[in-house]
Amino acid sequence: MFFDSFCRINRCFVLFLIVFLYVPFCVQSQDRARTAADDAARRLEEALSGGTGTQVQATRGGTRPNWINNPYAVFPRDRYLAVVGTAASRTDAERRAFAALAAFFGQSIRADLTVATVYSEAVTNGIITVSENTQVRDTVVTAASLDTLIGAEIGNVWDDGRGTIYALAYIDKGRTAAVYTEIILMNQRNIDNLLAISAAEKNTFNGYARYKLASLIAAMNVKYTGIVSLSGDTNASFNLSNPDALVLETSNIIRNITVGFNVSGDSNNRVRDAFARALSGEGLRTQGSNTPYVLEVNINMNEITYPGNNFIFCRYTLSANLIERATGSVLLPFSVSDREGHSTYEAAQTRALSTMERTINERYPVLFREYLTALLPQL
Repeated sequence: MFFDSFCRINRCFVLFLIVFLYVPFCVQSQDRARTAADDAARRLEEALSGGTGTQVQATRGGTRPNWINNPYAVFPRDRYLAVVGTAASRTDAERRAFAALAAFFGQSIRADLTVATVYSEAVTNGIITVSENTQVRDTVVTAASLDTLIGAEIGNVWDDGRGTIYALAYIDKGRTAAVYTEIILMNQRNIDNLLAISAAEKNTFNGYARYKLASLIAAMNVKYTGIVSLSGDTNASFNLSNPDALVLETSNIIRNITVGFNVSGDSNNRVRDAFARALSGEGLRTQGSNTPYVLEVNINMNEITYPGNNFIFCRYTLSANLIERATGSVLLPFSVSDREGHSTYEAAQTRALSTMERTINERYPVLFREYLTALLPQL
């Protein structure tokens, strides 16, 4: 009896010790994560500081400034990149100067507008953790567009008085490298968070969305490393995710997602098979039981006649909802309705089924691709 009591006491003590040690560990881990995020935001704020942020006063007439032929006369080459743009208006001159400055980095600063839009939405929805600081958040979102360089500014503007305006754009190379370095590190942390999911969650639409967004951010980081390198920081070293490997894994995830069918009102599985072909064509599996997703399809057909019309019509309504079984959520709704006529109702039904098949073949793959393109992770 004494031994049993002793064992119970020891078990209670061990349990207490585990709880006592584990809870502070979890709190400390969360605190460290928050501290790391705060430090990243602070470093980015520091890197962003130093710009004037004010509009340069234009000068007009007089002696032609030396910086027009040699912008590095004002902004030394060892610290800055500087170029001059010309146009009939100040706005266009500045735009051309910024474009010429961006052209120094070649393909490194050109991106798809869709990429910038998806990234911006992810930041806005809190999927990508950036910072509570508005300046930092706006800077990171602006960087995603890649159509201008963060930190680029107008240093001088001269109007020659004869219809031509000159604008000098410049960036501080060290500051630019520092800004993009912090954005790269911030992005990589977000990639790591997106990929931190279980094997079961991976082969889902949410897993697909996570890997798709991670691959998009990884591709952006590759462009950013080019900016850092061309800014002069050739010693920068990053342990970054490979965007090509993530794109490949994203494709593999789609091939591992299985969709089942629950169809009512079909004839010889014609509508079911049309949906199966559409989904299979996008890479999904359409066979198996206990699938995580199901396409609920309902077909209603009714006979309609009109006075004075020899045709008999079949009014049909088709609805197809892609549903996540675990939550019952409708992920992608689809519906069509119309009528087909013929001399007999059976023939009209046959025409209606053919029209439904053709509509599914033409519209559903496009709709499904649009769904995947717009899909963002659920955290």
